[in-house]
Amino acid sequence: MTACKLVFIDIDGTLADENHVVPESAQEACHEAQRNGHKLFICTGRSMPKIERSILDLGFDGVVSVAGAQANVGDTLLFQHLVPAAAVDAAMEYFKLHHIESYQWQGADGMYISEGYRRHLESKGKAFNRGEFAKFWHLLDEVEVPFGSTLGQTIKVSKGSYFTGPNPDVTFEQTKRDLSPWFETVHGSYDKISPNNGELLINGIDKGTAVRDVADALGYTIADTIAIGDSDNDTAMLKAAGTSVAMGNAIHGIEKFCDLQTTDIHNNGLANAFRALGLV
Repeated sequence: MTACKLVFIDIDGTLADENHVVPESAQEACHEAQRNGHKLFICTGRSMPKIERSILDLGFDGVVSVAGAQANVGDTLLFQHLVPAAAVDAAMEYFKLHHIESYQWQGADGMYISEGYRRHLESKGKAFNRGEFAKFWHLLDEVEVPFGSTLGQTIKVSKGSYFTGPNPDVTFEQTKRDLSPWFETVHGSYDKISPNNGELLINGIDKGTAVRDVADALGYTIADTIAIGDSDNDTAMLKAAGTSVAMGNAIHGIEKFCDLQTTDIHNNGLANAFRALGLV
């Protein structure tokens, strides 16, 4: 049996499928790994309020959220980083300039969404104001900004994301360059509907810095860390961890630099990775 490891697991496309369902094999593997003494952390781009209770109730040892900007162990907050107000305001001006209508900001108190993003949710049958997450959704148009203040000074968030229409006037590479004074921009999860979509991360803060900071806080060496992911927004944690695993359904070519590749999420990918790593 492998010595006790600290394992970081992405949610979308790694732990849970496109319907937000965690395969039974993945649930069983996680529980067995914990019984064997390993510590398991969710490591996701989502904010805490956007993680389904059904996933949290699986009993992970901790959660890294908003793309590495926050980490929690139970009720204990290990760290939290916020997007500077000037960065939020700069991105909002950029969205307006380039007619980018669908975007959101995420933080510990919820998700702040544009009217365009609201329309997107409703087009998919996901009414933002009903269900498990209803109280955490906030329309940006309804945020009360005090006189003399800006939106960035009013909301407390740790990550942004956006997607353009099908024919944007800027490419992803241009957006990444243009917003680089304020953000590290990585590919988002809307490739099927948008040629330019991304996640806006605080410069110098990502899933990779979170892997290192959590390991340090819990007394693990980097050699004893494992990261498992499926897309470009997992790159930092995959490169930071002692051992990296790409899912069989990986995109953006991340499998090329990972230590190993497991099977597809629909073919027991996480469970097979745990077996290959000696966690179960």
